[in-house]
Amino acid sequence: CFIQPYWIGDGVDTPQAGYFGLFHYCIGNGFSRELTCRGSFTDFSSLPSGAFKAASFFIGLSMMLIIACIVCFILFFFCNTATVYKICAWMQLTSDLCLLLDCL
Repeated sequence: CFIQPYWIGDGVDTPQAGYFGLFHYCIGNGFSRELTCRGSFTDFSSLPSGAFKAASFFIGLSMMLIIACIVCFILFFFCNTATVYKICAWMQLTSDLCLLLDCL
């Protein structure tokens, strides 16, 4: 999601050149191959609408929770196994909720 900023791209049958994604979009004028690109994940004011801002926030939060869950595996050295599994399970469930909210 954050490595490739656009998902839906221009093809042979499209009427106008351009790319569209969650936080980055490029539009061509049709006369040249130059694209005008806007949007950056680090600059929320450049996102096209509130829905895109909310989706980017929930995707980012979900990604951070998954990375934090992987880092929490270090807790196996310090805590009870069941406690670590419960912590990671709640983090994964919260991440799933964020992804579900993103899709809505």
